[in-house]
Amino acid sequence: MENITVQQIDWNSDQYLACLALRDEVLRQPLGLSIWDDPWQEEGNDIHICATWGEDTVGVLLLRPLDQQMIQMKQVAVSEAVRGKHVGKKLVELAEQIAITEGYRTIILHARENAIPFYTKLNYSSVGEPFTEVGIKHSKMIKHIQ
Repeated sequence: MENITVQQIDWNSDQYLACLALRDEVLRQPLGLSIWDDPWQEEGNDIHICATWGEDTVGVLLLRPLDQQMIQMKQVAVSEAVRGKHVGKKLVELAEQIAITEGYRTIILHARENAIPFYTKLNYSSVGEPFTEVGIKHSKMIKHIQ
């Protein structure tokens, strides 16, 4: 898809707030929850990645350092309007590049059951038993990047 920009953004910027709104629309509202009830104020040390299409925010992902070698991918959301257009893949590819540049060796994530095939195509592997998070079945997935 042409004219999609994927870039790292600053926490608490206008673009970050637009990403929060997208996360709310895609990840929280369908569950009857609100992103504004989440502890998003604690995300200041996370790495934030945003995809835009023109003026519209169409994708978001954040990376949270767990230790010196491991980072967690969280809150991956893509607008329904652009699903199937490789926006999620572009977000993950930039996240992996940033993680490698920052010296991380492993990325972990908690994939919703319906997202497991997406991450599997990107060479993430399921580990452990499925579990429930925010009322939805998830699997822990991992990828060694260095």
